Amino acid sequence: MTYRKILFSALALTIGQAAFSQDQVKQTDTAADDSEPFESRILFRDKPAELKKINLNFLLRSSLEVPLKGDDQSSIKMNEARFEVLGNLTSDLDFRIRYRLNRSQAPHTTDNSAGSIDHANVTYKFGKDRKWSITAGKQAAYIGSWEFETNPTYEYQYSEFVNRQTNLFLMALRLNYKINENHSVHVQVHNTWNDNFNTLIANTGYKTDGLKGSKTPMGVYASWLGKLFDKKLHTFWSYNISEYAKGEVNHSVAIGNKLVLKKWNAYLDLQTQKLAVDYVNIASPSINKYQTSLNPAFQPVFARDVNYKSAVLRVDYQFVPGWFITAKGIYEAASQTKGTNKAGNNFRENIGYLGGLEYKPVKHQNFKIFGYYYNNEQKYRNEVSKVNGNTRQDMFAVGVLYFVNAL
Repeated sequence: MTYRKILFSALALTIGQAAFSQDQVKQTDTAADDSEPFESRILFRDKPAELKKINLNFLLRSSLEVPLKGDDQSSIKMNEARFEVLGNLTSDLDFRIRYRLNRSQAPHTTDNSAGSIDHANVTYKFGKDRKWSITAGKQAAYIGSWEFETNPTYEYQYSEFVNRQTNLFLMALRLNYKINENHSVHVQVHNTWNDNFNTLIANTGYKTDGLKGSKTPMGVYASWLGKLFDKKLHTFWSYNISEYAKGEVNHSVAIGNKLVLKKWNAYLDLQTQKLAVDYVNIASPSINKYQTSLNPAFQPVFARDVNYKSAVLRVDYQFVPGWFITAKGIYEAASQTKGTNKAGNNFRENIGYLGGLEYKPVKHQNFKIFGYYYNNEQKYRNEVSKVNGNTRQDMFAVGVLYFVNAL
């Protein structure tokens, strides 16, 4: 089955299942008064108090960051400043809006959505026992990453997989099915990237190298969320197929596993992604530099056939009430094993580790004082290393975080 057949089959499944199940609901839901306009039934009818639940949250984190090497200056930074409103208008209709105060409000060229908007979506539940639901609008990519799923207030440093490689918040249509209390499956049809191909070419200044933007620059996530062993092991696994440049298909697999115990929390995320065209532009700069060393007339392009893989481990331990130790390790590698003058296996590595201490002074508030040390290094191997130097970052940070449920 070709990429486009997979894409349109997933879209047809999502829309078709929603329409079919919605008809079933109308036939069996005698409580609904269809004589009223649809908008009035959702927005203005008096509803029981339990159906009017609205939450207003503020996600805040600030820290003093002190570089231990290099010429970077120390500074007090606003790491996180987001607010969200979410809730339900009826028992079957939920909504979520989340906005970042320290991101650009300029709209992207593909989805016409600002980078400051994380979520702007609605979810409608339907079918027998309301096991089916459909989510439409700006939403999170349903990729198997507990690092990404963690509340961003609590995640101090991210891997390149989350920070640069993945289109995290995107316009999409997601069909969800709740198998039981412990397992659910999801199909998400989404934009591959939030800016179109021509914009990306213009921003990088790269030569097109015969590439054109896809007529359907979209993709499909197929995901499974599960809870095993008395809900101690949480799984989040996904497969994605997408296209960005015309005729160039990308594949990725992400396997997220999280352990939840009384005093311990830990996750291990494993991921591999094959990009026919490196539109995420992580590996391309170093490959272009290498190609230019072989041929001074070479013009920079997006690298072809790049494979990324990563492993991210985080462990949190509450050793006494209110005190926590946190540690995180990141290993990521890029490979290029096809083509002339290929860069080779693991030619670029990103390695990071973090160790920190947290104190929660108020028992029933999500407020913490923290301090941590973070080290990050990019290393180059093979022939590419001759023209690309390793880089390193050492940093100490101390600050406060506060997740405020204001309403």
